[in-house]
Amino acid sequence: MLRNLSLLTVLASSTLAYAADPNGLPAGAASSLMASSIFGGGSKEQIKVANGGVFKDGSSFAIGSFRVTFMTSDEVVSVAKGGWTSGNASSAMKGTLIGLDHATMQKLADEVYADFLKQAAAKGLTIVESVKLAATSPSYKALATTPNYEEGRLGTIVIPTGQQSVPLPEDRTEKANKGSKGVFAQIKQQQTMLYATSDANKALPKAAKEAGMTILGVTMIVNFGDFKGATHNWGGSHVKVLPGATVDGADKMELLRATSILGWGPNTMTCGNCMAQVALEGTIHSDENIGLTEASKARKSSLSDFSGNVLSNSSSKNFSIEIDPAAYEKNVLVVTSRTTALMLAELGTK
Repeated sequence: MLRNLSLLTVLASSTLAYAADPNGLPAGAASSLMASSIFGGGSKEQIKVANGGVFKDGSSFAIGSFRVTFMTSDEVVSVAKGGWTSGNASSAMKGTLIGLDHATMQKLADEVYADFLKQAAAKGLTIVESVKLAATSPSYKALATTPNYEEGRLGTIVIPTGQQSVPLPEDRTEKANKGSKGVFAQIKQQQTMLYATSDANKALPKAAKEAGMTILGVTMIVNFGDFKGATHNWGGSHVKVLPGATVDGADKMELLRATSILGWGPNTMTCGNCMAQVALEGTIHSDENIGLTEASKARKSSLSDFSGNVLSNSSSKNFSIEIDPAAYEKNVLVVTSRTTALMLAELGTK
């Protein structure tokens, strides 16, 4: 049975100085949805492809990077700017995952990688692993490698056992916060994406020539909840978190890539956004229980002027999940396998 826990829904309207809070988790919140609803309901994942020619032209690919990033903390913040008849409103939710150690991360990364290779083979694709690529491509071998368990832009980066991975564009950029953003924040993110380059942009096209095949950079972002935030034209802000194993893609308001397959062919240009891209937009989420969830009491505040008019209204809350290792592993593999299938569907399609 799937367990659908809506951890927080906060509506903060500065116009009415009102904040609605369900004040914790609903008791016995469960639903008898069918298993297919893991990927249905509010989940509206899409696969976006850009410059996809090198993915379609052949059936042989080499792994230049494969890493699974595990998030153990996350936050969603939504801020609404009021007009002349209303003030500002903000809602926030912070989450922490407790009990996920490196050994569990490594086991899961190895399983995600094995599933990727298995699904690729079933699709008729030939995958050359990174250690073999390093033996045949001097350009790839010369690249610096990503340390295992490195703390990256979004979480802890874990490399499959026996393999190597090289840094990819945007690894060193700032984390893109979830929730609503102003137009200037969106422009800044877009500029970051366009100009984020790495040594991989320069070396991997050369490596593709040496190997005679497209080089792939695979990133899987594993979160412990589906964090959502929005604002409303009447001045309200809204945040919601659904606990459970989640693969994070880019939100429509978050232009930086998250879960994706990037590709460099022999003729790929070296600019920051010239490589081929198969990227997840939205999330792949399972709402089955992954551990013990605890939430704090919401903290609320408001500010008024001397006439009693509300100038600002805010609400925030924290929660934590202490993982059940077996449940966490089971559900992470469900959502990552589904994500792998969606992304691999775009390779070798010519």
